[in-house]
Amino acid sequence: MKRFFLILTILFIGCKKEKTFADDIVLSFTKDEKLTIQEFNEDGNEAGTNLFYKGYDSGKVEIKYFKNIMPEPPPPPGINEKKLSDRINTFRDSLKNVQSPYFRNEEIEILETKEDLYDSINNETAQIIVKEKDTIPLYKRDYATNEIKKHKAFPVFIKNISTKTLRIPIDGPAVALYVSNNSQFQFIRNSNYTIMNCLELPENPYFKLKPNEILIYSFPHLKKGTKRKSKIVFFKASSKEFDISIDEQIIKNQRSIHYQE
Repeated sequence: MKRFFLILTILFIGCKKEKTFADDIVLSFTKDEKLTIQEFNEDGNEAGTNLFYKGYDSGKVEIKYFKNIMPEPPPPPGINEKKLSDRINTFRDSLKNVQSPYFRNEEIEILETKEDLYDSINNETAQIIVKEKDTIPLYKRDYATNEIKKHKAFPVFIKNISTKTLRIPIDGPAVALYVSNNSQFQFIRNSNYTIMNCLELPENPYFKLKPNEILIYSFPHLKKGTKRKSKIVFFKASSKEFDISIDEQIIKNQRSIHYQE
């Protein structure tokens, strides 16, 4: 009997989920909202980032997204800068009341460097926790109608676990989904349109993430299909593998195929 109890104890300890820094963070949002699955290629007409928190563990985090991380481009040649600025401010004011429950007004300071920053963000400097079974809202603004879209998503927590300030690039995808395919992990987008950057960005733009500081992103739940092993990749850092249900057509419709190195 004692031996049987010992075996059960060992099994319980072995199956007990490891506690992470993300477990004590409560995400606050309106629970009765009607959320939809983001359709394939739908994000091509949507404004807003997937980042809704940057800071230290505060216990409770309200889900309000940063509207934009990219610095605004300079006005085209021949355009009166003051008139353009006035028009932009008027447009922003008209949207402020609509967007205020969903988007943050504060901005993240963007710096630049000539250094390549990708390799500095790896599993020794950043920890990624994925709560793929949770559902939170991902808010986006429709470019054409200014309608606020509300998609089903899951949270991705990233923490600077190093003793140095990390510099997070903004000129590439932040949290990326890789799905098991052909014995490798393939980069998967919920779209296949060509991404073209027409902005004149600073050289290697980035923002700072201090030691123990946390980023919380959302990643949209995809149309369900076959269950596959997946992981979230943040530059050179990777999460633990997890199961995800994904429509095979999303994988087949990828314009280009890229596997994790």
